[in-house]
Amino acid sequence: MNRRIATLVVVVAALVAVACVDMSAPKGALSISSLVLPSPSVVVGDTMRDSVGVAAPLRVIAFDADDKPIADVAAQFFITDSLAVGHLDKGNVVVGDKQGSLHIIGQVSGIQTLPVTLPVTVKPTVFALGAKVDTLTVPFANATDTTRTSTKTVAIPVTLKGLGDTAAVGFVVKYALTSAPATKSGSTLAAVSLVADDASRIVSGVDTTDGSGASRLLLVRSPLLADQALQSGQTTDSAVVTVSTTYKGVPVSGSPIRVVVPIKVKIGF
Repeated sequence: MNRRIATLVVVVAALVAVACVDMSAPKGALSISSLVLPSPSVVVGDTMRDSVGVAAPLRVIAFDADDKPIADVAAQFFITDSLAVGHLDKGNVVVGDKQGSLHIIGQVSGIQTLPVTLPVTVKPTVFALGAKVDTLTVPFANATDTTRTSTKTVAIPVTLKGLGDTAAVGFVVKYALTSAPATKSGSTLAAVSLVADDASRIVSGVDTTDGSGASRLLLVRSPLLADQALQSGQTTDSAVVTVSTTYKGVPVSGSPIRVVVPIKVKIGF
C-alpha cells in the first residue's frame, strides 16, 4: 500500500513539473516590428540621418509574449544586394556609396523583417515650386453635399534637385496651411484643408519626394465656408500654404516656399 502511495506521489509531482514547463511564457522575442528607418533615403557620401539631421542607426523593435517591447534587444541587419550601392557602418548606420537602391532586412532571434528598399540619392541643393498654382474655382451646387458637387482641389507640386539637375528622392516635404478662409461654426470638417489625393481625400500635410518631386492637394468645400460673400461668389479670398524640406537639419536652398492660392466660388458651376 505504501509503495502504491509513493508511486502516486511521484506521478503527481511529475505531472506538476510538466504543467509548470508547459504554462511558462516563451522567452525572448515573440514578434518584431518592420524595419525602422531614420529617414526614407541616404545621400551619396553621407550617413543616414534622422528628422533633425543627426546620424542615426537602423532599428527593429522586438515584442514579448505580452506584446510589450523588449529593451536592449540584439538586432542584426543585412544588405541583400550582391553589388551594393552602400554599406553598414559601425552601429548599424547606413552609408551611401553611389546612386541606386539598397535592399535591407532586419533580424531578431531568428525572426526576419520584410525587405525594405532604400534609395541612395544625390545631395539636395535646390527646392522649387513645380508649377504655377492657378486660382481655385470651386462650384457651389448643393449646400449639403461636401463630397464632390460642391468641392474642388488643386495640386501644389514642388521639385527637389541636386547635382546635374538630378532628382533628390526620399526626402520628407512638409506642407502647412498657414492661412485660409474660415469654416462655418459647428462643422466637423474644415472648409479648406490639405489632402493626399483626390480619391481618398485623406488629410495630409506630408509627402516624400520621388523622381517628380512631391505634392499635396488644397481642398475647398464651398458649403462649409463661413464667409457668405465668398460662398455666394460676390468676393474672392485666398489660402496660404508653406512648403518646406531640410537636409542635415538645415533648410534646402529655396525652402520654405510660400504659395498663395486665390479662391473663388462659382454658383451653378
